[in-house]
Amino acid sequence: MNNRVTIDTELELDGHVVDITYQLSARMDYHTYLTNLTAELEALGAEMLFQCESRACGSSGLWANSLFQVTELYGPNQAQRYVAVKLPGQAERYLSAYGVERGNRRQYVHLRLVEPGAESRQIDSQSMLISDGRVVLPVLFAGNRVSPESIPLLEELAASLAGFPVEDLAITAFTAVTPGGSLGDALVQSQARAEHVQSVLQQSGLTIVHAHGLGALVRPQEGASPERAELVRFRP
Repeated sequence: MNNRVTIDTELELDGHVVDITYQLSARMDYHTYLTNLTAELEALGAEMLFQCESRACGSSGLWANSLFQVTELYGPNQAQRYVAVKLPGQAERYLSAYGVERGNRRQYVHLRLVEPGAESRQIDSQSMLISDGRVVLPVLFAGNRVSPESIPLLEELAASLAGFPVEDLAITAFTAVTPGGSLGDALVQSQARAEHVQSVLQQSGLTIVHAHGLGALVRPQEGASPERAELVRFRP
């Protein structure tokens, strides 16, 4: 209000924070993404703590630059939405999601997971590889390289896979074809990204022999970002 942040009710949390920003595919908009996410969370028993939409959320620049410090989240004030929930389960966990459509029509969603009292987060990647056959890696890219803020998450994932048969694993990276670009460009970029993920994991003690860039040849699942890297278990 009047260019100032005013708080009626607040919940102070001290714990481990995980931030992930996704650029949504052209087939998914932020509003639909958050609507589906909210419905699924409430169906699981999550407690809605707060939500706002459009200009009721205030200045998009405040969310992007002050709260999340992710410039890609800055957009028109009328094209944003935010939800915050307490997740179900015995462990105390909170999840917030902020979605926005930028002036260039690109759609972004930022997820923040807060685990009070936790000093680190253990990624249960072994169970996911066994049950689903793949894990979407929690990484963002800066050009063709893993962003600095994503490296600790890859180090954590490498530690969680200690003892897992790595000869059955492969790294795959995906990159969308940009306007004016070509499939060949996307294949080259995704290959470079896969190899850098491979290098970071190797430096963390996890050697994956296979690393492949698939560009835009595999369409992402509904809601998944076209800019992503995965760890795939190719042998049952």
